[in-house]
Amino acid sequence: MTRLFCLSLAVLLATDYRIQVQEKRDPPKYFTNSIGMKFVWIPPGSFMMGSPTEEKDRNANETQHKVTLTKGFYMGVYTVTKEQWKAVIGNTPSPSKRQKNLPVETISWVDCQDFIKKLREKDKKGYRLPTEAEWEYACRAGTTTRFFFGDTISSKQANFGKFKKGESPLRTTPVGSFPANAWGFHDMHGNVWQWCQDWFGEYPQKDVVDPQGPENGGERVIRGGSFTDLPQHLRSANRHKYEPSGRDHVVGFRLCFSVE
Repeated sequence: MTRLFCLSLAVLLATDYRIQVQEKRDPPKYFTNSIGMKFVWIPPGSFMMGSPTEEKDRNANETQHKVTLTKGFYMGVYTVTKEQWKAVIGNTPSPSKRQKNLPVETISWVDCQDFIKKLREKDKKGYRLPTEAEWEYACRAGTTTRFFFGDTISSKQANFGKFKKGESPLRTTPVGSFPANAWGFHDMHGNVWQWCQDWFGEYPQKDVVDPQGPENGGERVIRGGSFTDLPQHLRSANRHKYEPSGRDHVVGFRLCFSVE
């Protein structure tokens, strides 16, 4: 009986240890902050960033290369809304009388940093913009096609312009109006372009680990396409750039943060 008891206790302790290690390794899948922003946990992993040479509408600056992200992170389920911006900053850059939950836009990369600083002070969390690699990793959600839902796109899958007469509203739609990808992220294609942390630059020609982009530059990366763009501009691999102080009615952002 004593030996059996000791064996049972050892099994229980080992199981408890494994559970504790797993919990320490994997934070809760979902997190909601003080102003109602929802985040999903993305575990570390590797993926092929950029596009293969045979992809339709690809650009020369999309050199495909393997990226490994060694640390998991949380990313916003949706782009930041006008209401959330107002809750932190006190006003909205482009007020609207239309429905709620519209993405905030007409904000610069510099404006985003001000929002992040104030939200950090409020929540004591290391909010930031995603790196370009993190953004594409989250957008693809394990896929290798032009879009996370396949190689073609319709007005039922994303908000974008000039598709078919009468099918595009040619204005922003409330966040979450279209289906999420396999990891739970909405509006990774269309609605508003999304700022990334990186300076815009050429991709490396070899495998990389935790890329942060160039050390300096003149323009920052934006991703995802907008409600005014053609389908090819919404592809998972498509890249665009904009000056950090620039503001446009088609550019917004989403947040992420790492867990120490």
